[in-house]
Amino acid sequence: MAARLAARLAARLAARLAARLAARLAARLAGQEIVAAGDLGFVPLFAALDQVQPDSEWDSAGRRILRRILTGGVFRVPDKSPGLFTGGPAGLGVAAALLGGGRSGLLTRLDSLVAPTAEHDLVSGTAGAGVYLLLRPPSPDREAALARALARGARSDPPFPVPRHRMPAGWAVRDGYADCGLAHGAAGPLAVLSLLAGRSDAAAEIARPAVARLADWLLGVAHRDEWGTAWPAGVAGDERYPSPRRASWCYGVPGIARALWLAGEALDEPAYRQAAQEAMDELLASPQAWGLDGLGVCHGLAGLMLLTTSFAPVEALFDDLCAAYDSRPVEDPGLLSGAASIALALLAVTHGTPCAPFLAR
Repeated sequence: MAARLAARLAARLAARLAARLAARLAARLAGQEIVAAGDLGFVPLFAALDQVQPDSEWDSAGRRILRRILTGGVFRVPDKSPGLFTGGPAGLGVAAALLGGGRSGLLTRLDSLVAPTAEHDLVSGTAGAGVYLLLRPPSPDREAALARALARGARSDPPFPVPRHRMPAGWAVRDGYADCGLAHGAAGPLAVLSLLAGRSDAAAEIARPAVARLADWLLGVAHRDEWGTAWPAGVAGDERYPSPRRASWCYGVPGIARALWLAGEALDEPAYRQAAQEAMDELLASPQAWGLDGLGVCHGLAGLMLLTTSFAPVEALFDDLCAAYDSRPVEDPGLLSGAASIALALLAVTHGTPCAPFLAR
């Protein structure tokens, strides 16, 4: 009884906090003549709030953003990467699909625009296109094409090597560098391929060997430190390029563990699930190793809470996030690291609302 009451109180608190954040975002947008492409990130939040508070017209707020983006010259089709988090057609499509309500014409047009690209990652590349496909009605041919594109990169040695021109300025890494994380590295395609494997026989035939390849590679580059299993930011040959210990969505144990868990589900492979669970158990027992520098999903407390839902209870993380938000203003409004991501994560863990962009539920 006490547990049920606590859950109801948490859900009410989450809804109030999310609505407060969303109202601030809506007010911020009200005075803009043209909505920035990054404001697409508000639409998944408004869609989630509409499920929780269906009489509060959050869906109308989301529709206004979509309409202004489409008519205000912000969204231009040519030269667009899929752009799940960077204002591309996958980001627009995910926002429209989550909002629902008769946008079939727009989604049909976007179906022809969201396609594999030379970049593999979740934030702006082909893995992000996969997130959009997973929200659309099954399409074996398109799913197989996307799985094939990701599988090609997975077969490289190492998987998905980063071209020199894509290296961040100032990075001193060898040629053949491959990123491990969920946002920009191998874990993102692994998660998407694992989900595609359950969509159609055509996609599964292509995706399953790639899932095994990527999961085995990630387990092979893991290492142990005083707090347990950890992953480098990336590797090149036998060199490991460490990143500071971060319990984050984008890099570190939580994002990679989530991808390994999905791989275990896709292949019914207990070893992948066990490795993911053990890495998360060790991490959650060692808060001194979290290294979080914000509250949002990308590299903050909301992301750890969101991904922990696959592995352990999140009540303590929920309380910490609510308390931190009350005492620490969040200036960034956006979906990756800002207020919209915090609100979306709070609703996801308390109400089970969709959190598709983050591959969390």
